[in-house]
Amino acid sequence: MKRLLAKSYDHKKYNEPPPYSLLTQHSRDVASACKSLAQISGSIALRNAEIESELVDFERILRATGWLEDLGKASSHFLEMLTNNDGLQLIRHETISGLLACLEPQFQSWLEPLGKYRIVAIWGAMGHHRKFDERTEPNQVQRLILHISQSDNLDFNAILEEMSLDLGLGNPPQFERNLVIGYDLDDECDIPALESLNDLMDQFEKYEKKEFANEQSRRFVALVKGYGIAADVAASAVAKKEGEDNQPYSLSDFVNNDLSIKLSPKDLTQLIHSWAWRNSQFKDKPDLSQYPPGFTLRDFQENVAASKSYLTLAVAGCGSGKSLAAYLWARDWCEKLTDRNFRLFFCLPTTGTTTEHFKDYALESGIPESLIALAHSRSSIDLQTMAQTSPQEDAESSDTAKAAQETLRAEQDKIESLALWSTPLTVTTADTVLGLMVNARRSIYSLPAIMQSAIVFDEIHAFDDQMFGHLLVFLKNFPKLPVLLMTASLSEERLRAIEGIRPDLNRVPGLEEFEILPRYDLPYTVEQVNEEIVWREVQKCLENKGKVLWVRNRVDWANQIYQKAQDDFPDIAVNIYHSRLRYKDRSERHRRVIDTFKEEGKAALLVSTQVAEMSLDLSADLLVTDIAPVPALIQRMGRLNRRATLDNPGNPKSALICPLPNIKGDAYKPYEKSDIDTSLIWIQKLLDLNKSLCQRDLADKFLEVSDPKEYDYEKAEKRACFFSGVWRTRPGITRGEGYTISIVLEEDFKKCNDFKYGQPSPNWIRKHEVAIPMRPEVLKWERIAGVRIAPKEFVAYDYNETTKEGTGASWK
Repeated sequence: MKRLLAKSYDHKKYNEPPPYSLLTQHSRDVASACKSLAQISGSIALRNAEIESELVDFERILRATGWLEDLGKASSHFLEMLTNNDGLQLIRHETISGLLACLEPQFQSWLEPLGKYRIVAIWGAMGHHRKFDERTEPNQVQRLILHISQSDNLDFNAILEEMSLDLGLGNPPQFERNLVIGYDLDDECDIPALESLNDLMDQFEKYEKKEFANEQSRRFVALVKGYGIAADVAASAVAKKEGEDNQPYSLSDFVNNDLSIKLSPKDLTQLIHSWAWRNSQFKDKPDLSQYPPGFTLRDFQENVAASKSYLTLAVAGCGSGKSLAAYLWARDWCEKLTDRNFRLFFCLPTTGTTTEHFKDYALESGIPESLIALAHSRSSIDLQTMAQTSPQEDAESSDTAKAAQETLRAEQDKIESLALWSTPLTVTTADTVLGLMVNARRSIYSLPAIMQSAIVFDEIHAFDDQMFGHLLVFLKNFPKLPVLLMTASLSEERLRAIEGIRPDLNRVPGLEEFEILPRYDLPYTVEQVNEEIVWREVQKCLENKGKVLWVRNRVDWANQIYQKAQDDFPDIAVNIYHSRLRYKDRSERHRRVIDTFKEEGKAALLVSTQVAEMSLDLSADLLVTDIAPVPALIQRMGRLNRRATLDNPGNPKSALICPLPNIKGDAYKPYEKSDIDTSLIWIQKLLDLNKSLCQRDLADKFLEVSDPKEYDYEKAEKRACFFSGVWRTRPGITRGEGYTISIVLEEDFKKCNDFKYGQPSPNWIRKHEVAIPMRPEVLKWERIAGVRIAPKEFVAYDYNETTKEGTGASWK
């Protein structure tokens, strides 16, 4: 008798379908994963969302979602797709599951004991591949047969029997014949897909307006859908990994084992002490049971750690010790949150800052490699770069290399899509957590881990409008999840927006003595700065063995300065750092830039673009920068005289803020003229102080010129489809659109020797992709693995593989 399949399998290896490929086993696995997820993490998620009263319903409805998700795989079109690996389906299997549950009379009455949340289980099932909304419609192909009769197979009825026992339902429906689904009423069929879907969506719209209009009910729906997706992925991944190896497995054990891994206060103490010793003069003989001699925490750091509110905002200048304060804060919450397997997500805006933070704090913390993760789209490349040190590098770098190799091996041993379940300390880009607001795949898979965590969002001033909106919606809907926000400066508009949705916000200012420390000089007005003055100041700084950071607003402007500087200073380390390098090249360049600036007594010049505002943790003796919006200038100045302390203040360092070049076209891009005009007013206010400047001066004058308009939270709420979608489940966009697009060079593609499923592997793509300015012709190029391939007649790439020099990609 016919067996119903959930997954394909190797027919050469198996005469009969192995258990992991069967729909019966997969349905059982998903329901088991749902139950375990609800028990170990679901109650905490509901508490975070302040909907604890729904706890009992949550587990049962989530289990129902799991059972319902794949009933539609009894479709003849789905089975043909598995066996022949082709064929267009009339409708997807999860949509069929919804049609059965909502419109088939026997199913309707059978599911009634689930009560008012029956519809939520159905929405969860229909959305578990994130491909259902009002745009869903059938394809105009042949009718399909739904193999549900007992005379056809025993599997479908067996699933319903188990489901009935698990959920406490009555006797399941029994079908004497298979059902036929056609395109529309013109087809001879039991269910006309077009009309049925329209009817279904009308029903869903009414449910949404009547029963799910308030925030609490929408939170419940979102969590059911999110956990249902995570359970399905767990079931598929574990079965694939263990089942193909003929290893026995238990979804319950997997979920409980992975999500029970946690951080302890001792782990975080070790990380904190380890960092303190590595940054002290006693780093050769550390005693991680205590701080090194003479080390004291700043009042600001202790105030952050002591914050009792679920939402804390730390506003302090660059170099004030915010990162260490964050780990102290996390340790405090770890001690308080005894109801969960405590985890920490430390989120930063860019891959560069994320990698540097991971290296500086987590990588050599002494915490076992299996418990830490660097998580962003190109993290394995950065770990490989750290691991590939040359013999000439010192012992400290070799230790970093060893730790990087161990971490890379530990990461490779995990089930790829669920790696963060078993990693309680994750340093990642903000996209990993805030992508949840738009149903981003990896974010939803990580949902059970995120819900057990405390979360740090650093550099929140750098979030674009879209991502900041996602942050607000996240904070509003998880009011009992511990979150620490950190920034050097924040506009009045954004500060008011956070206070508006979270009145419990606790603001912790930076240490006054630190923030009033004189750090910067502005020796000229913007109008006075010219080419002759700039090059004279650069030469003077380099002759004194100083470090120069020169930031341009555009890549081509930066390349021009870099080429001239190479000619003018042949004996000086001159580097360029921007986004037009292949990521593998950029990762190497990043390491070289950081290491060059750390070398004492050696002059260095770095030419960069906006990426320097966050991606580079370095301290310059002279800053040269194009005029830019105020937050960008504050960040750029944060790289000037960054290491000054109360004990060793040194002399203030000069910042030369240059006017925009006189060129054809719009010189203000990528910024707006209004932002540059505001910056000119801000700079004049600073000059009017007639003194060396401190971080507080920059922040205070920023508040004076900030536009106190109201942030459009309603727009942000609509964009955050995790909550606003209700019955619809589609992925949205985490960040706003930029001016560039990622491509792969045609020459690289021709040399690719790392393929997966007939296409370049994701890891290979990440290593070789490079950003170029967007032009219409890009959309005509061939697309491989989701990335455009740039023909060599359009895009040039300047890079010497031997010297590691070059300016990267440019349009010809």
